[in-house]
Amino acid sequence: MTYGLRPARRIAEQPALSGWAGAEPAPGPDLRTDEELLGYIQQTHNTVYHPSCTVKMGADDDPSAPLNARLRVKGVQGLRVADGSVMPGLVTVNPCITTMMIGEKCADLLREDA
Repeated sequence: MTYGLRPARRIAEQPALSGWAGAEPAPGPDLRTDEELLGYIQQTHNTVYHPSCTVKMGADDDPSAPLNARLRVKGVQGLRVADGSVMPGLVTVNPCITTMMIGEKCADLLREDA
């Protein structure tokens, strides 16, 4: 993230953006060194941007996939994962409705197994 701040600043400083960009609100022009920028990032970074795509689904014999195609956690009886972590890639819209549909699909799977 520290590396990304420098080109972002250069882009915002371009004359074509002078009427739009205004003063840098954060981290602010006083923070210049990598250490200062990293300190800002460590103090302000959070995960409000919908963490997802962290749990691979795969065949029962795929050791790299903790979940099978029915959202079951391999090796743990009675546990399924039904959240945004099962998405194989980010969707191009807010993931809320996609996550809700994962929950609906999981409910269908549970009813089928009952």
